[in-house]
Amino acid sequence: MTYFSPISTNDSNTVLEHEAFMAAYAKASARAAYSYFDQHIIRTDDACYWVADEGDYETLMQDLIDRIVHTVPAGRDDEY
Repeated sequence: MTYFSPISTNDSNTVLEHEAFMAAYAKASARAAYSYFDQHIIRTDDACYWVADEGDYETLMQDLIDRIVHTVPAGRDDEY
């Protein structure tokens, strides 16, 4: 699991948090292209972001579901 964290001071917090989100989004997009599972970007209390592959977990706990800020749909489909 990779965390994308805004390490900053003063007024640059918003910019760095956005950069952390964009890094997580890039990772989720790259993973989703070759996955059968959606990729969820989850925000932590300290403004870090991480990517959860829906297939890595049996069922996401409600706490994690509440923290999902974006979902990148799976790029593969096993339907014929």
